[in-house]
Amino acid sequence: MLERKLEEATVSDRQFGVAQGAASHGRILELIRTAGGLSRQQLLSATGMSRATLYERLDALGRAGYVYEAEALAATGGRRSRNIRFDDRGRVILALALGQTRATASVADTDGSVLRSVTLDHDIADPAEDVLAPLVEAGQSLLASREASESLIGVGVGFPAPIEAGTGRLVHATTVPTWRADAAVTLLGGTWDVPLVVENDAMAAALGERSGDDETLVYVKVGTGIGCGIVIDGSILRGARGAAGSIGHIRMAREGPICRCGRHGCLAAFSSGLAISHNFSSNRHLGLDEIRVAAEQGDEEVNQILRSAADILGSALSATITTINPHRLVLGGRIGSLPVFIDGVRERVLTDVVERISDGLAVDAGAPDDRSAVRGLATLVMRKVFAPQTVDDSISNSLQATGQTA
Repeated sequence: MLERKLEEATVSDRQFGVAQGAASHGRILELIRTAGGLSRQQLLSATGMSRATLYERLDALGRAGYVYEAEALAATGGRRSRNIRFDDRGRVILALALGQTRATASVADTDGSVLRSVTLDHDIADPAEDVLAPLVEAGQSLLASREASESLIGVGVGFPAPIEAGTGRLVHATTVPTWRADAAVTLLGGTWDVPLVVENDAMAAALGERSGDDETLVYVKVGTGIGCGIVIDGSILRGARGAAGSIGHIRMAREGPICRCGRHGCLAAFSSGLAISHNFSSNRHLGLDEIRVAAEQGDEEVNQILRSAADILGSALSATITTINPHRLVLGGRIGSLPVFIDGVRERVLTDVVERISDGLAVDAGAPDDRSAVRGLATLVMRKVFAPQTVDDSISNSLQATGQTA
């Protein structure tokens, strides 16, 4: 794995025009961070830089708090070298993962592991201020209880609507028709003086569910609604307008039940948690948590309705699976992660797609809560905060302030 990362990094340096091994401070940090730590000799081999130049840049990265010398490595003769690691000590990320009926505010480490969190009920159709203000308060409370060594480096927000990459603006958001396109950025951007990332919730969760950057993955969240994210080689597939994976509005029947978008027969009108909750006998009114409990207890009516919804979802997903040819299909959310639901989707998908697509395809359960989205949001924040160009600019400004050159 390490050798592969070094090889990929060397190729990447050539692609970006790094001449004579003159890797920038940001590229060196990226090598160290993605590999989980490297020795000076490994960095010399990967970059082709001169020893003096590499050591000078490592020194600048160390003084800026980006890297530190960690454990000693095995002796190879002479003085033992030490592992150079990315300095993630005390760095934390605030992740706000919004769904249609509940949201989670979490403080996570740089790997996206949740340190502490709180979940709130809400209605995403309410005015933006009413939805976001309690989350801001929850986030501030979580950060106020932090350890003295913790330092907030960024905020990530997952949202159940298409998001314009780079701007965080909502695009054709049928779930929040009254919100301004820039509501999330405007209302959250000035709260914390750190970089802000806004992403579609299912796309963030897809990134959080990946097992590695060489995996092609299709992730589907089935909660109140249906969301889908696709990750290829560690990158989110966004589409031309940020709406790739909007499978909830695939029309499954011209005369089907009405969807929240106003059309008839959308997938979400058959297979979303909201649709499922409306399909029980007239004397039963079950919320999503109650559906989970009933399914786990073997309630036959509940499981039959779940199997029917899963079969329709599996039919819709078959075209996506055939087109993308992923390693894994992951089903998350309070409804999607139920074993009976996963089994129904798996059976339909494996029946519908051809063998060369289905061979080796894994259909797995994702997290029923927002942990996947938190991991994905943490990844996106880290990529923004520690992007090579951002690091280079920071080092350059620091050196100029002291009269030095990069």
